[in-house]
Amino acid sequence: MLFGEYSLLYGSDALTIPFRKYGSRLVFPFPGMQYKQQKVALNSNEQLYAYYTFLANDKTEPRIDELLNLDRFAEDLAQGMYLHSTIPSGYGLGSSGALVAALYDRYSVTHIGADHQTSTGLSWLKALFSRLEAYFHGSSSGIDPLSIFIQKPLLIGQNQNLSLTDLPQGLPSGSGGFFLVNTHIPRKTSELITIFKRKESNPAFKKIFLYDYVPSNNACIHALINSYGISGEEATSLPDTMHHLSSLQLDLFKEMIPDIFRLAWQEGLTTGKYAMKLCGAGGGGYILGYTDNYQTASEIWRKHHVEAMTLDGSKIHLQ
Repeated sequence: MLFGEYSLLYGSDALTIPFRKYGSRLVFPFPGMQYKQQKVALNSNEQLYAYYTFLANDKTEPRIDELLNLDRFAEDLAQGMYLHSTIPSGYGLGSSGALVAALYDRYSVTHIGADHQTSTGLSWLKALFSRLEAYFHGSSSGIDPLSIFIQKPLLIGQNQNLSLTDLPQGLPSGSGGFFLVNTHIPRKTSELITIFKRKESNPAFKKIFLYDYVPSNNACIHALINSYGISGEEATSLPDTMHHLSSLQLDLFKEMIPDIFRLAWQEGLTTGKYAMKLCGAGGGGYILGYTDNYQTASEIWRKHHVEAMTLDGSKIHLQ
Protein backbone atom coordinates (compact mmCIF):
# COMPACT_ATOMS: atom_id res chain seq x y z
CA MET A 1 0.00 0.00 0.00
CA LEU A 2 1.58 3.25 -1.14
CA PHE A 3 -0.96 5.47 0.64
CA GLY A 4 -3.88 4.97 2.99
CA GLU A 5 -2.55 3.07 6.00
CA TYR A 6 -4.64 3.96 9.08
CA SER A 7 -6.46 6.81 7.27
CA LEU A 8 -8.39 4.23 5.24
CA LEU A 9 -10.23 3.43 8.48
CA TYR A 10 -11.66 6.96 8.28
CA GLY A 11 -12.75 6.86 4.67
CA SER A 12 -9.66 8.33 3.05
CA ASP A 13 -8.49 7.39 -0.41
CA ALA A 14 -5.91 4.63 -0.68
CA LEU A 15 -3.60 3.38 -3.40
CA THR A 16 -1.92 0.00 -3.69
CA ILE A 17 0.44 -1.47 -6.25
CA PRO A 18 1.72 -5.05 -6.72
CA PHE A 19 5.33 -5.59 -5.62
CA ARG A 20 6.67 -8.40 -7.79
CA LYS A 21 10.07 -8.89 -6.22
CA TYR A 22 8.56 -11.37 -3.73
CA GLY A 23 5.88 -14.02 -4.06
CA SER A 24 4.31 -17.11 -2.53
CA ARG A 25 2.43 -20.22 -3.65
CA LEU A 26 0.83 -23.31 -2.15
CA VAL A 27 2.98 -26.38 -2.90
CA PHE A 28 3.47 -29.99 -1.79
CA PRO A 29 6.56 -31.67 -0.32
CA PHE A 30 8.81 -33.34 -2.88
CA PRO A 31 11.40 -36.15 -2.72
CA GLY A 32 14.90 -35.00 -1.86
CA MET A 33 13.87 -32.01 0.26
CA GLN A 34 16.66 -30.86 2.56
CA TYR A 35 16.11 -31.15 6.31
CA LYS A 36 15.81 -27.38 6.69
CA GLN A 37 13.21 -27.26 3.91
CA GLN A 38 11.29 -30.08 5.60
CA LYS A 39 11.16 -28.15 8.87
CA VAL A 40 9.90 -25.01 7.12
CA ALA A 41 7.27 -27.05 5.25
CA LEU A 42 6.09 -28.80 8.41
CA ASN A 43 5.81 -25.54 10.34
CA SER A 44 3.88 -23.91 7.50
CA ASN A 45 1.58 -26.92 7.21
CA GLU A 46 0.78 -26.74 10.94
CA GLN A 47 -0.03 -23.04 10.65
CA LEU A 48 -2.27 -23.69 7.67
CA TYR A 49 -4.11 -26.37 9.68
CA ALA A 50 -4.80 -23.77 12.37
CA TYR A 51 -6.04 -21.38 9.69
CA TYR A 52 -8.26 -24.11 8.23
CA THR A 53 -9.81 -24.66 11.66
CA PHE A 54 -10.55 -20.94 11.95
CA LEU A 55 -12.25 -20.89 8.54
CA ALA A 56 -14.23 -24.08 9.19
CA ASN A 57 -15.61 -22.65 12.45
CA ASP A 58 -16.65 -19.31 10.93
CA LYS A 59 -20.47 -19.37 11.00
CA THR A 60 -20.98 -15.88 9.55
CA GLU A 61 -23.28 -15.73 6.53
CA PRO A 62 -22.45 -16.39 3.78
CA ARG A 63 -20.48 -19.26 5.26
CA ILE A 64 -16.87 -19.64 4.23
CA ASP A 65 -17.45 -23.29 3.34
CA GLU A 66 -20.00 -22.10 0.76
CA LEU A 67 -17.39 -19.84 -0.86
CA LEU A 68 -14.26 -22.00 -0.56
CA ASN A 69 -13.85 -25.75 -0.97
CA LEU A 70 -12.63 -26.40 2.57
CA ASP A 71 -12.87 -30.18 2.16
CA ARG A 72 -10.32 -30.04 -0.64
CA PHE A 73 -8.21 -27.65 1.45
CA ALA A 74 -8.19 -30.21 4.30
CA GLU A 75 -7.29 -33.04 1.91
CA ASP A 76 -4.34 -31.09 0.54
CA LEU A 77 -3.15 -30.27 4.06
CA ALA A 78 -3.27 -33.97 4.93
CA GLN A 79 -0.85 -34.52 2.02
CA GLY A 80 1.56 -32.01 3.55
CA MET A 81 0.73 -28.92 1.50
CA TYR A 82 2.49 -25.78 2.70
CA LEU A 83 3.07 -22.19 1.67
CA HIS A 84 6.35 -21.57 -0.10
CA SER A 85 6.97 -17.84 0.28
CA THR A 86 9.78 -15.39 -0.34
CA ILE A 87 7.78 -12.55 1.25
CA PRO A 88 9.26 -11.50 4.59
CA SER A 89 6.63 -11.80 7.32
CA GLY A 90 5.86 -8.66 9.33
CA TYR A 91 7.37 -6.29 6.75
CA GLY A 92 4.29 -4.58 5.36
CA LEU A 93 4.58 -6.31 1.99
CA GLY A 94 1.42 -8.40 2.25
CA SER A 95 2.64 -11.80 3.44
CA SER A 96 -0.79 -12.69 4.88
CA GLY A 97 -2.52 -11.07 1.91
CA ALA A 98 -0.57 -13.27 -0.49
CA LEU A 99 -1.73 -16.39 1.36
CA VAL A 100 -5.35 -15.24 1.23
CA ALA A 101 -5.07 -14.51 -2.51
CA ALA A 102 -3.47 -17.92 -3.13
CA LEU A 103 -6.17 -19.64 -1.07
CA TYR A 104 -8.97 -18.00 -3.02
CA ASP A 105 -7.30 -18.70 -6.35
CA ARG A 106 -6.97 -22.40 -5.52
CA TYR A 107 -10.16 -23.16 -3.58
CA SER A 108 -12.85 -20.69 -4.61
CA VAL A 109 -16.18 -22.39 -5.34
CA THR A 110 -17.40 -19.58 -7.58
CA HIS A 111 -14.43 -17.93 -9.25
CA ILE A 112 -15.68 -14.64 -10.66
CA GLY A 113 -12.94 -14.59 -13.29
CA ALA A 114 -12.73 -11.51 -15.50
CA ASP A 115 -15.66 -9.95 -13.62
CA HIS A 116 -13.28 -9.19 -10.77
CA GLN A 117 -12.22 -6.05 -12.65
CA THR A 118 -15.68 -4.48 -12.39
CA SER A 119 -16.58 -2.28 -9.43
CA THR A 120 -19.06 -4.90 -8.18
CA GLY A 121 -16.56 -7.72 -8.52
CA LEU A 122 -13.82 -5.79 -6.75
CA SER A 123 -16.16 -4.92 -3.85
CA TRP A 124 -17.27 -8.54 -3.50
CA LEU A 125 -13.69 -9.78 -3.41
CA LYS A 126 -12.67 -7.08 -0.94
CA ALA A 127 -15.43 -8.12 1.48
CA LEU A 128 -14.46 -11.79 1.26
CA PHE A 129 -10.73 -11.10 1.58
CA SER A 130 -11.43 -8.93 4.62
CA ARG A 131 -12.99 -11.92 6.36
CA LEU A 132 -10.23 -14.29 5.30
CA GLU A 133 -7.40 -12.02 6.45
CA ALA A 134 -9.02 -11.14 9.79
CA TYR A 135 -7.46 -14.31 11.21
CA PHE A 136 -4.00 -12.75 10.99
CA HIS A 137 -4.65 -9.18 12.16
CA GLY A 138 -7.89 -9.24 14.15
CA SER A 139 -9.42 -7.00 11.49
CA SER A 140 -8.59 -6.33 7.85
CA SER A 141 -9.72 -4.02 5.07
CA GLY A 142 -9.14 -6.79 2.53
CA ILE A 143 -7.15 -4.39 0.36
CA ASP A 144 -3.77 -6.18 0.53
CA PRO A 145 -5.01 -9.57 -0.72
CA LEU A 146 -7.22 -7.84 -3.31
CA SER A 147 -4.29 -5.88 -4.73
CA ILE A 148 -2.14 -9.02 -4.81
CA PHE A 149 -4.86 -11.06 -6.51
CA ILE A 150 -5.63 -8.37 -9.11
CA GLN A 151 -1.93 -7.63 -9.79
CA LYS A 152 -2.72 -4.09 -10.92
CA PRO A 153 -2.64 -0.67 -9.21
CA LEU A 154 -5.84 -0.32 -7.19
CA LEU A 155 -7.46 2.97 -6.20
CA ILE A 156 -9.85 3.14 -3.26
CA GLY A 157 -11.81 6.39 -3.57
CA GLN A 158 -14.66 8.12 -1.77
CA ASN A 159 -17.28 5.85 -0.21
CA GLN A 160 -14.79 2.98 -0.64
CA ASN A 161 -15.33 2.89 -4.41
CA LEU A 162 -12.80 0.57 -6.02
CA SER A 163 -11.24 0.98 -9.44
CA LEU A 164 -8.13 -0.05 -11.33
CA THR A 165 -5.76 2.72 -12.34
CA ASP A 166 -2.56 3.34 -14.27
CA LEU A 167 0.56 4.83 -12.74
CA PRO A 168 3.68 6.34 -14.29
CA GLN A 169 6.69 4.04 -14.43
CA GLY A 170 9.05 6.57 -12.87
CA LEU A 171 9.93 10.22 -12.96
CA PRO A 172 10.31 11.83 -16.40
CA SER A 173 14.07 12.01 -15.94
CA GLY A 174 14.28 8.41 -14.70
CA SER A 175 16.45 9.60 -11.82
CA GLY A 176 14.07 9.16 -8.95
CA GLY A 177 10.77 7.86 -7.65
CA PHE A 178 9.60 5.64 -4.80
CA PHE A 179 11.93 3.32 -2.92
CA LEU A 180 11.90 0.93 0.04
CA VAL A 181 14.21 0.93 3.05
CA ASN A 182 14.70 -2.32 4.94
CA THR A 183 14.67 -1.76 8.73
CA HIS A 184 15.43 -5.46 9.40
CA ILE A 185 12.86 -5.24 12.22
CA PRO A 186 9.83 -7.60 12.00
CA ARG A 187 6.61 -6.32 13.54
CA LYS A 188 3.08 -7.46 14.48
CA THR A 189 0.35 -5.46 12.79
CA SER A 190 -2.25 -6.16 15.49
CA GLU A 191 -0.06 -4.54 18.17
CA LEU A 192 0.41 -1.41 16.06
CA ILE A 193 -3.31 -1.13 15.38
CA THR A 194 -3.83 -1.22 19.15
CA ILE A 195 -1.43 1.73 19.51
CA PHE A 196 -3.33 3.65 16.83
CA LYS A 197 -6.69 3.02 18.50
CA ARG A 198 -5.29 4.34 21.75
CA LYS A 199 -3.96 7.45 20.02
CA GLU A 200 -7.22 8.19 18.22
CA SER A 201 -9.02 8.45 21.56
CA ASN A 202 -7.11 11.73 22.06
CA PRO A 203 -9.33 14.58 20.68
CA ALA A 204 -6.31 16.71 19.68
CA PHE A 205 -4.77 13.82 17.72
CA LYS A 206 -8.06 12.98 16.06
CA LYS A 207 -8.66 16.56 14.94
CA ILE A 208 -5.25 16.81 13.24
CA PHE A 209 -5.65 13.34 11.79
CA LEU A 210 -9.05 14.05 10.24
CA TYR A 211 -8.52 17.62 9.04
CA ASP A 212 -4.85 17.59 8.04
CA TYR A 213 -3.55 14.04 7.73
CA VAL A 214 -6.43 12.54 5.71
CA PRO A 215 -6.47 15.43 3.16
CA SER A 216 -2.67 15.19 2.88
CA ASN A 217 -2.90 11.47 2.16
CA ASN A 218 -5.51 12.09 -0.53
CA ALA A 219 -3.44 14.90 -2.06
CA CYS A 220 -0.45 12.56 -2.46
CA ILE A 221 -2.57 10.02 -4.31
CA HIS A 222 -4.09 12.54 -6.66
CA ALA A 223 -0.71 14.17 -7.31
CA LEU A 224 0.82 10.81 -8.21
CA ILE A 225 -2.00 9.78 -10.53
CA ASN A 226 -2.50 13.14 -12.22
CA SER A 227 0.80 14.97 -12.19
CA TYR A 228 2.96 13.38 -14.87
CA GLY A 229 2.78 15.07 -18.24
CA ILE A 230 -0.19 17.26 -17.32
CA SER A 231 1.32 20.65 -16.54
CA GLY A 232 4.45 22.10 -15.03
CA GLU A 233 2.60 23.21 -11.92
CA GLU A 234 1.07 19.81 -11.22
CA ALA A 235 4.31 18.00 -12.05
CA THR A 236 5.98 19.52 -8.97
CA SER A 237 3.13 18.82 -6.55
CA LEU A 238 4.07 15.27 -5.55
CA PRO A 239 7.33 16.20 -3.75
CA ASP A 240 5.46 18.92 -1.83
CA THR A 241 2.59 16.66 -0.77
CA MET A 242 4.97 13.84 0.16
CA HIS A 243 7.03 16.21 2.30
CA HIS A 244 3.92 17.33 4.21
CA LEU A 245 2.65 13.78 4.75
CA SER A 246 6.10 12.66 5.92
CA SER A 247 6.24 15.53 8.42
CA LEU A 248 2.79 14.66 9.77
CA GLN A 249 3.72 11.00 10.21
CA LEU A 250 6.86 11.90 12.12
CA ASP A 251 4.72 14.01 14.45
CA LEU A 252 1.62 11.80 14.78
CA PHE A 253 3.12 8.31 14.45
CA LYS A 254 6.50 8.63 16.11
CA GLU A 255 5.93 5.35 18.00
CA MET A 256 5.50 3.53 14.69
CA ILE A 257 8.88 4.72 13.38
CA PRO A 258 11.86 2.67 14.70
CA ASP A 259 14.12 4.84 16.85
CA ILE A 260 17.21 4.33 14.70
CA PHE A 261 15.41 5.61 11.59
CA ARG A 262 13.93 8.80 13.03
CA LEU A 263 17.15 10.75 12.45
CA ALA A 264 17.30 9.73 8.78
CA TRP A 265 13.58 10.49 8.47
CA GLN A 266 14.09 14.00 9.86
CA GLU A 267 17.20 14.58 7.76
CA GLY A 268 15.25 13.91 4.59
CA LEU A 269 12.71 16.53 5.61
CA THR A 270 15.37 19.06 6.62
CA THR A 271 17.38 18.74 3.41
CA GLY A 272 14.39 18.26 1.14
CA LYS A 273 16.27 15.48 -0.67
CA TYR A 274 13.71 12.79 0.11
CA ALA A 275 10.61 12.06 2.18
CA MET A 276 9.79 8.88 4.08
CA LYS A 277 6.49 7.37 5.16
CA LEU A 278 5.19 4.25 6.83
CA CYS A 279 4.82 1.13 4.74
CA GLY A 280 1.67 -0.49 6.07
CA ALA A 281 1.29 -0.34 9.84
CA GLY A 282 4.87 0.78 10.49
CA GLY A 283 6.85 -0.38 13.51
CA GLY A 284 9.52 -2.03 11.38
CA GLY A 285 9.55 -4.00 8.16
CA TYR A 286 10.02 -1.65 5.23
CA ILE A 287 9.73 2.12 5.15
CA LEU A 288 8.50 3.72 1.94
CA GLY A 289 10.39 6.69 0.58
CA TYR A 290 10.24 9.15 -2.29
CA THR A 291 12.94 11.22 -3.95
CA ASP A 292 13.21 13.17 -7.18
CA ASN A 293 16.89 12.23 -7.44
CA TYR A 294 18.39 8.97 -6.18
CA GLN A 295 21.93 10.23 -6.58
CA THR A 296 21.67 13.26 -4.31
CA ALA A 297 19.64 11.36 -1.72
CA SER A 298 22.18 8.52 -1.67
CA GLU A 299 24.72 10.75 0.09
CA ILE A 300 22.49 10.77 3.18
CA TRP A 301 21.49 7.11 2.94
CA ARG A 302 25.12 6.01 2.76
CA LYS A 303 25.93 7.97 5.91
CA HIS A 304 23.17 6.14 7.77
CA HIS A 305 24.13 2.74 6.25
CA VAL A 306 20.67 2.45 4.73
CA GLU A 307 19.86 -0.44 2.40
CA ALA A 308 17.38 0.74 -0.22
CA MET A 309 15.76 -0.61 -3.34
CA THR A 310 13.29 0.66 -5.91
CA LEU A 311 9.74 -0.71 -6.17
CA ASP A 312 10.77 -2.99 -9.02
CA GLY A 313 13.20 -4.70 -6.63
CA SER A 314 16.45 -3.34 -8.02
CA LYS A 315 19.07 -2.12 -5.57
CA ILE A 316 19.86 1.57 -5.34
CA HIS A 317 23.62 1.80 -5.60
CA LEU A 318 25.10 4.22 -3.08
CA GLN A 319 28.14 5.47 -5.01
